[in-house]
Amino acid sequence: MNSVEDLCTLISSKITWGRGEDPQQLTADTPLLEMGLLDSLAIMEIVSALDKEHGLALPDGEVVAANFRTPKALWTLIESLPTGAAK
Repeated sequence: MNSVEDLCTLISSKITWGRGEDPQQLTADTPLLEMGLLDSLAIMEIVSALDKEHGLALPDGEVVAANFRTPKALWTLIESLPTGAAK
């Protein structure tokens, strides 16, 4: 995971798009919660993918709505993780 754009791609892959809905291109400022794009299951799938695919373990206390409002908000959290937080 090298950029917020990479994170947008990961998030987009975890969104369940509605029937007949075209998957949208996410940007760093896409309001994920406000648009109803993420639910609790999608958030947990993102957290799991970050851990398994990228070795980024988010602290349980950081898995809160504020950190998932936009991809940029989640990216800010990822960048703030202490060095060595990655497995």
